[in-house]
Amino acid sequence: MWTINADGTDLTRLTHSPAFEFDPSWSPDGTQIAYRSDRGDESEIWVMNADGTDQRRPTAGLSPAWSPDGSSIAFASPGHDPNPPLSGISIMNADGSGQHRVPNTDGGEYPSWSPDGERIAFNSNLTGDHVMYVVNVDGSGLVDLSRDNYTDLYVMRPDGSDVKRLTEAGAYTPAWAPDGSHIVFCAPGLFVMRADGTGIEALPVDGIGETTLPDWRGGDRSGRGRG
Repeated sequence: MWTINADGTDLTRLTHSPAFEFDPSWSPDGTQIAYRSDRGDESEIWVMNADGTDQRRPTAGLSPAWSPDGSSIAFASPGHDPNPPLSGISIMNADGSGQHRVPNTDGGEYPSWSPDGERIAFNSNLTGDHVMYVVNVDGSGLVDLSRDNYTDLYVMRPDGSDVKRLTEAGAYTPAWAPDGSHIVFCAPGLFVMRADGTGIEALPVDGIGETTLPDWRGGDRSGRGRG
């Protein structure tokens, strides 16, 4: 796993395991990173300091997402049966304690918190298609945000209205800058654009292998994106 400044400087490697380690999520204060590691027999959630030290494993799972207040991590729980492979979205305290399943999120993965910490958007392919939903953290108020085309980037309101297409040549795994002004995404490679889809810039990440599932630290473009 690597970090890079949003202006393309200071590319830094954080992990050195031979296993695949990716899917990072910054803590809101920028001091820790939750991420996925496939070093064991199943996908695991690990947490480390922002400089790569003190790596620890709180639980099995994938696609961690830190809550806005830094107290909790949402993640995709591994299933106990081969179908579905994921049992849904779970939430735990930042230290791994207090794990509990969010109802009505069967097959869910890639959770993303609302800024107020009251709702979670997530993807589910339980039906065979990638479908987006929003749900309250207690499992109530499920909203279907599904759309047919998911090979480019779109923005929409939380209720699924006002859909706008941002890219035209294929793009995936976007992440907002904390101030909402820019989006980092893969296409492949790593790119940054303004929130309206203009000003696309490529970041210099040649030679580090696949870049995917970036996340962003900091309140403006001086923050560091995670690849």
